[in-house]
Amino acid sequence: MDIDEIFGESRRPVSLPNKSAIYVWGYNHSRQTGGKDKERSLRIPKQLPPEIFGCPADGNSCWLDIACGREHTAVVASDGSLFTWGANEFGQLGDGTESARKHNKKVKQLQSDFVISVSCGAHCTDAIAEPRENDDTVSARRLWVWGQNQGSNYPRLF
Repeated sequence: MDIDEIFGESRRPVSLPNKSAIYVWGYNHSRQTGGKDKERSLRIPKQLPPEIFGCPADGNSCWLDIACGREHTAVVASDGSLFTWGANEFGQLGDGTESARKHNKKVKQLQSDFVISVSCGAHCTDAIAEPRENDDTVSARRLWVWGQNQGSNYPRLF
C-alpha cells in the first residue's frame, strides 16, 4: 500500500489496513520501548500490546506513524491521537513537565487536532497536525515543535 492509498488530498486517512502492530527493541534506559521491561536493552523485537494505548486487545488497532528520539518514543494512532513516553529532561514528551514517563500518555495540547505525522530528534519532538473541525477550504496544517531548543532551556509546545 503506498502513501496515496492511505492518505487522500487532505492527508487524513481514507483507507487503512485492518490492523497494525508496533514492535520495539534497542536501548531501554528510560523505558522508551514501553511496557514493564526492566532490561537496559531489548535485543529481540517485542510487540507493544494495544491495551497500553487504550485499545481493546482483540480490536483492530492501527497506527499511522511512529518515531524515536534518543530516549523517548512517539506514536500516532489511527484516530489522530499522539502518544509519547520515555525520557523528558527537555520537555520532549509535550506534557509541560520535565518528568520521565515509562508509560505512554496522550499529548493533551494536540487533542483538538488530528496528528498526521510525528518525528523525533535526540531531545525534541515535532508533529504535523490539522484541526479536527475544519471546513477543508483552506489548508490548516500546523507544525508543532517542542523539547530541546539550542540556546534555550525552556521546554515549550509551539
